[in-house]
Amino acid sequence: MCRKTPRRLVTPQFISPAILFAGLAAASVASAANWEIAPRVAAGYRYSDNYHLGPPGTEVDVSGGEADAQVTFRTLDPRTQIEITPRVQATYFPDEPDDDSVDGYLDARFVDETPRRRMGVLGAFAHEDVTRSELPEGTDVDGGDLGNPVQGDSGRFVEHNTRNYVRVTPFIRYDVTQRQRVDGEVHYLRADFEKQFDNAQQDFSETGASAGWGYLFSERSSLTFRALVSKYETTFDTDAYGGYVQWDTNFTQTSRVYVRAGAQQTEPEFGEKDTNVIAGVGGSWNSQRNVLFLDLTRSVEPISAGTVVERYQLRMQINHEVSPRVSLTLGARASRDEDLDSAGIFPTRKYAAAEGGFEWRVLRNFAVTATYSYRWQEYADELSDRSANGFLIGLVYEPRRAD
Repeated sequence: MCRKTPRRLVTPQFISPAILFAGLAAASVASAANWEIAPRVAAGYRYSDNYHLGPPGTEVDVSGGEADAQVTFRTLDPRTQIEITPRVQATYFPDEPDDDSVDGYLDARFVDETPRRRMGVLGAFAHEDVTRSELPEGTDVDGGDLGNPVQGDSGRFVEHNTRNYVRVTPFIRYDVTQRQRVDGEVHYLRADFEKQFDNAQQDFSETGASAGWGYLFSERSSLTFRALVSKYETTFDTDAYGGYVQWDTNFTQTSRVYVRAGAQQTEPEFGEKDTNVIAGVGGSWNSQRNVLFLDLTRSVEPISAGTVVERYQLRMQINHEVSPRVSLTLGARASRDEDLDSAGIFPTRKYAAAEGGFEWRVLRNFAVTATYSYRWQEYADELSDRSANGFLIGLVYEPRRAD
């Protein structure tokens, strides 16, 4: 059921990403010589035989053009790093005009470092069609670091809708001694939908904080104890607190492994308290011709179905450089969501997405790409699962490509 006047979680409206970007850009004019500008433009042809990942008999196939343009502004100062990336992604499907979309994104990063202290703010904003936000493709590696995948999707498509999503994360780390360090982080995320659909697309938010103490056994290995507190606001409010211990090892400057184990207690506004395991294990390894990313997590998070779930999630990506001009990519993402409330109305959801493709760099700044994608989903209360096949063939232009 669609409700045109949704309940808002907080009253202030989203700040326009265009205004935010303009303010940041204007502030940097005085030191424009210290900034690097790196644009990237891609255009191609997209096809999908089940674009909304609907159940059998309701498939919608689309085909048409897709464009993706972004420009990254970054400072060259070794101490203070500022990076701002506005991006626009658009689709045009002549036979399915209702699925045409123009999505906007803005990512920002500010980091200031001294020999003993590192502090900064990470921010992200997205205005996108729910086909992208609720049915993410690929591994989501670019959108989340090890142990921190992007969250919030529920896999539901009811009708055409849009979502505004914002996440802001200030953080600080301080080295008390050569072997001991303390750190803290605060995060706020919120998703607002243009239209509200019960059990499918409903506003949600999360406010949380963490504090940690770490001990360095060597220059490459450390152990961290971290305390957590969060508040989830969906169709009901949920408080959560807990902690975990995490071991990290950096084999090189570009290769890292971590192991995490802990627990979190959730206290929903309605219902009983529940204690849940939070855990993670994974790593990223970079060599001269290969990049491997592997991450398995178990977490508690709000989703757009209007509830809080326990999510198991696996992300994997392999990049292999066949030659200086040709590279291959293989990625996969799988998740399993369970409602924290055993009497909840959200059925257990299983979701998987995989991609495989190649890039042929015809010239240093010009490339031809082709990607095949597969998506699959199953709900516990449905008789059959769903699947979709698609591909994207395109051209990429990067005039400031470094390698």
